Amino acid sequence: MSNLKTRVATVTMMLCSTFLLSACGNSNNDAEKKVEIKPAPKLTNDATSYANAAWQLINEIDSIVYNKQVDDIEEKVRKPLRQLSTDWRINVKMTDSVTEGKYALCRKALTSLDSWARDVKDNANTATQKQVSYERDKAQCKDAIDNPALGNTSPK
Repeated sequence: MSNLKTRVATVTMMLCSTFLLSACGNSNNDAEKKVEIKPAPKLTNDATSYANAAWQLINEIDSIVYNKQVDDIEEKVRKPLRQLSTDWRINVKMTDSVTEGKYALCRKALTSLDSWARDVKDNANTATQKQVSYERDKAQCKDAIDNPALGNTSPK
C-alpha cells in the first residue's frame, strides 16, 4: 500500500510539474518582446570631450531658459544638464590622463545654467543675478575651449 501511495504521489508531482513548466513557457506570442542588446556607451576620462559636450549642450538649450519656456525647463534643460554634470564628475578624476584645468569652467557653466533655469521655473527674484552668473561662466567656458593650451593640463 505504501508503495502505491508513493507512486501516486510521484505521478501527481510529475503532472503538476509538467503543467507548471508548460504554463511558464507558453506566453502569448503577441506579448513576446525581443530584447535588444545595445553596446555600452564608450566612457572617457578626458575633460576635453566633456567640455565640448557641455558647450554644445548649453548652446542648444539655453534659449529655452532665455525664452522662459517654463513647461520645458525640467525635461529639456535641467535633466540633461544634471546628467552630463554627473557623468563628468564620475568619469574625470584628477589622476586621469587629462585633468580638468580650465575645462572645469564649463562644468561650472552647466551648474549655473541649471541654477538659473530653476529660478526661472520657480519665478524667483534671483533669476536675473543667476542669468548674469551663467553668462559669465559661459564666456569663461568658451575661452577655455578656444584656448586649450592656457591652463588645461595634459598628461605628464
